[in-house]
Amino acid sequence: MSQLLRDRRATASRLPPDALTGGPLTWRSMVAGGSAAVVSMLTIALPALLVWVASAESTVEWTRAFSVGSSIWLLANGAPLGAGLATISMTPWLLTAIPLGIATIAVRRVLVQIDDERPRRSETRGGPGRDVANVAVAFVCSYTGVGLLIALATSGQPLHASALGSVLGTAVVGAMAVLAAVALELRGDIGSVAPGLSRLLKARLPVNLRRAIRPGLVGAFAVFGAGLVLTIGVIVAHRDRIGQLYDTLGGDPVGISVLTLGQLLALPNVAIWAASWMAGPGFAFGQGTSITWSHSTPGLLPLIPGLGALPDPGTLPAGLWLVALVPVAAGVLVGWRAVRSVARLSSWQVKARVAAAACVVAALTLTLA
Repeated sequence: MSQLLRDRRATASRLPPDALTGGPLTWRSMVAGGSAAVVSMLTIALPALLVWVASAESTVEWTRAFSVGSSIWLLANGAPLGAGLATISMTPWLLTAIPLGIATIAVRRVLVQIDDERPRRSETRGGPGRDVANVAVAFVCSYTGVGLLIALATSGQPLHASALGSVLGTAVVGAMAVLAAVALELRGDIGSVAPGLSRLLKARLPVNLRRAIRPGLVGAFAVFGAGLVLTIGVIVAHRDRIGQLYDTLGGDPVGISVLTLGQLLALPNVAIWAASWMAGPGFAFGQGTSITWSHSTPGLLPLIPGLGALPDPGTLPAGLWLVALVPVAAGVLVGWRAVRSVARLSSWQVKARVAAAACVVAALTLTLA
């Protein structure tokens, strides 16, 4: 296939005997997709089963505990969960990293086994290499199929996900895993697999926009980092109230540990909320709720200890709008790095266009997050 994949032939030859070797490429990709889904599901579901075993106060059967763990795997893949009249739609990013990481490893194990002696690239405009396309389609379909089966198997349980939501969520995670694996294998050499797409991007994507991508991502990560620091600081400041909520809940050490772990998995999501609050729009937990610079209306909240860090309902202290200086400083950083990415003797119009494009990239990244 590509020279980079050819260099990895030795790696493929050292795979264990039970690796995905032999057979058609499509079959190997389907096995990899299904295996990645099952392994990542067990990685999340088995700890839930262990919690059931360790909990002396548990009154449900082990199948119910395993079903809860399987549903949490669907949540990690972006599928909203239904629990009675409530809907859990927030996907903890750190939890998503488990299926995404396992799926990416599985795709890479298939890519390094592609026979590069007989390349079968598709030279159509913007079309990917045929081998990689076959891997992508087969892997995503197989991964999604397992997600659909798990959704159907848990549909009658108190905690469940819809079939459509499960298909869409697992398909997105599977596709992201394929893209991540291809990017890691090719290390930016997209032309070796998709020459048409590479030529199209170079011809149609403005050079100023290409230069703006990296500074924009740096700015987005800077704002995210500031939100994370603010989140940790607020948690530390309200640690007494959070501790009181833990005392109110009671529970055994295993249950408390699982609850704490679940809150930690959502920490990046909360950091984005904090970044939104610093930027001005604020954030909300549901209809009729909002937390902004000037006012806090959290509404009725579930008994989750970490939510004790939220401000009390009512008017907030004056001057909190000064936190807007943080995203402004991030914008200055974006502009500075964007200007440095162009030639020193370039006109100020070129530098301004690159800086503006970088700010747009940063804003879009944070919005999509």
